[in-house]
This record gives sequence, structure tokens and C-alpha cells, in this order.
Amino acid sequence: MPIQHAREAGNESSGDCLERREQIRYGLHALVDFEWTDAEGVPHRGQGFTRDISPKGMFIYSDSQPPAKADVHVEVALHSIAQAVMDLWVRAEALVLRVERATGPGVRHGFAILNRSCKLHNGGPIED
Repeated sequence: MPIQHAREAGNESSGDCLERREQIRYGLHALVDFEWTDAEGVPHRGQGFTRDISPKGMFIYSDSQPPAKADVHVEVALHSIAQAVMDLWVRAEALVLRVERATGPGVRHGFAILNRSCKLHNGGPIED
């Protein structure tokens, strides 16, 4: 799926509401791997895909959801959209701002994150 500005993807605010976001969001469907450690020190891993992305954060659809205020390590695979010889990855250390539970049939679980650091990486997933 090509990258779209979120307003082009049908996410624009109504005429009566003021858009409060500081950054432009781009509609992007890309594979995401993420991990976090819970309050008891137990590590968790999940996988999902992005709904949208901006320089400050992203929204991720996934059945595995870290709790709000959790620190998460995120890796986004851009090779599926890049159509290039090389694989591109975005690696981010982030904070979960909010978690959205499914409210009915056809509605997906997801969560929003705020990037604390973000790097673009050429090649496969980054191993620590």
C-alpha cells in the first residue's frame, strides 16, 4: 500500500472539530514487531501492522497490546512498501499513549505510541 496522508485516507476531522495534531500522519500499512516488559519484569512480544505513522509516533493494530504507559521497542518493516533491492526498517523506542479495544465486530484492537527515539536502518531487523 502506498503511503498516504491520513486526511487522504479518510481520517480527516469534521468541519466543526479542530485538528490538534502537531505532525502530519501518513496512512501506512507495514508489518510491526514490538516488545515490552510488564511490571513484574516478564518480557512480552507482539506483532501487528501500522495504521498510520508520523515523525512523533504511530498507531499499531494488534491483538497483542502493551498497557498504556508501557515502554516499547518497535521495529517497522518498510521493505514491503519500498519496492527496492534493500530492506528498510524503522526502529523506535516509544511510550504507549493509549490502547483502543475493539468495540464491536469488524473493529480492530490497537494502540498509539509516542516515539522517544527513532532510527531508519538499512538491512534486516536490528539485533541488540
